[in-house]
Amino acid sequence: MSSITSAPSANNPKLNELTIPAGATLFEQGDRASSVFVILEGEMGIYVSDGSTLIASLSKGTSFGEQAVVGTKHRMATAKAIQDSKCLEIPANMLASEIDSASPRLKSAFDALTLQLLQKNFVTEMIENSISQAEFNLEPNSPGALALQALEGNRALNSVYVSDNGTLSDILKTGRGIVITDGEVAIRKSGSTVILRRGGILGLAEAIADVPSNDAFELHGSANALSIDGDAAYQAFSQLSPGLKGVVKGLIKRALGDGHQTSGRVS
Repeated sequence: MSSITSAPSANNPKLNELTIPAGATLFEQGDRASSVFVILEGEMGIYVSDGSTLIASLSKGTSFGEQAVVGTKHRMATAKAIQDSKCLEIPANMLASEIDSASPRLKSAFDALTLQLLQKNFVTEMIENSISQAEFNLEPNSPGALALQALEGNRALNSVYVSDNGTLSDILKTGRGIVITDGEVAIRKSGSTVILRRGGILGLAEAIADVPSNDAFELHGSANALSIDGDAAYQAFSQLSPGLKGVVKGLIKRALGDGHQTSGRVS
C-alpha cells in the first residue's frame, strides 16, 4: 500500500495537503488528536469496531477530526480513504487560543457534543451489525468519560429532575438537550434499542440546529440530568471565528447523523 504524503498547500502555504491513497489509514480510534482535516478531493470513511464497521462516508468539502479542537483530544473513530483522496490538515494549535478563552457554557457544549457523537457512532454500529439491544457505556479514562467528567464539574449547567416521559418530551421540545447523570432511558432506532444511563445524551445537536429530535425514547422510572440550552449554545457558536465555526458546524452535523432531512440553522 502506498504511503500518505504531505506537501505545503498551494492556496495556504502555512498548511499542508495530505495525499491519501485508497485504503490507507489516516488515523485510528484512540489516537491522540492534533489536527482537523478538510476533504479537498476523494472520499474518506469513518470506521469503528477497530476499523471494521463503516459508519460514515465523507466527501469533498467535509471536515472531520474535530476532536483535536473541541473535544477531548483523542480520536473517537478510525479514518481511512475509500478513494484516492486529498485533505487539508489544520493543526489544532492554530485555533487553540480561541478555544482556551471560550466561555464555560461553550466548553460544556463542546463536551456534550463529543458525547453525542460517540453515542451516535455506537448506535450506527449496532444498526450496521444488526444488534437488537445494547447499553451505551463510557470506559474509564476514555474520551467520553473525560467529557462527562468536565460536564459534571461545570457549575454553569443547570440540573433537572425528569419525572416521566412527558417531562422529558417537554424539555426536548423547548430547545434543550440533556446529559443523564442518574437514571435510565431507552432509545429506539431502526430496530435497535440503546440503553442510556450516566453519560447518555438526548437532543443537544438537534436543539442547537433547531430541528426536531427523531429518536423514540422511553424513560425507565425517573432521571436526573444536566440541561444545555440550544439557543444559547448556538449564539455562542455564532461568535466564533469563521475557521472554528466551520469546525463546530461539522461536529454538529455529524452528531445529528443522516436521519435528518436538514441541518437546520447550521446548514
